[in-house]
Amino acid sequence: MSKITKGSIEFLTVAIEFCKFIEQCSLHQKDFLDKISKLLPLLYLKASMAETGEPVYDSEPEKFVDEFSYNEIKENISNILGDKDQYLTAIHPDIALSDSVIAASISEDLADVYQAAKDFVESAKIGDENLLNDALIVCINDFKSYWGTRLLSAELAIHQIITSTDDDTDEPIITSKPAL
Repeated sequence: MSKITKGSIEFLTVAIEFCKFIEQCSLHQKDFLDKISKLLPLLYLKASMAETGEPVYDSEPEKFVDEFSYNEIKENISNILGDKDQYLTAIHPDIALSDSVIAASISEDLADVYQAAKDFVESAKIGDENLLNDALIVCINDFKSYWGTRLLSAELAIHQIITSTDDDTDEPIITSKPAL
């Protein structure tokens, strides 16, 4: 028996909004960073609050994001961010192989988050509550083991971009408008 809760539906709602934004982003860098800096914390919060039940089916739900789609999303975000896409991190799956910080990219982090969210969203569109249940379980397990960390890494890098200042003027490089 599946267990779809209010928290699961709220997570699905935010995941849909996140995927739609990522797929349609053709904004200027400033607008992209402003919007994504608000979506990521909400997505993290809703994922962390989603409750899962027991799997119904024996096999995992279908994956919908293929390598081509993943790379297209990653490249689009990279083009928007330009030279701000790369950042240094000490929190990365490959850190055990290195004795220093590792270069990472916001676009790759966001593409990883998108892949997990999109697979969940597409499973939900099928309209089978049991499939939605199983897709939620996979998505939340992957959140705990992988994409939650990628989301936080991207969020930190984006925060640093938004709040960094121009050394010559001491003014923020990118200013954000308050949400209405």
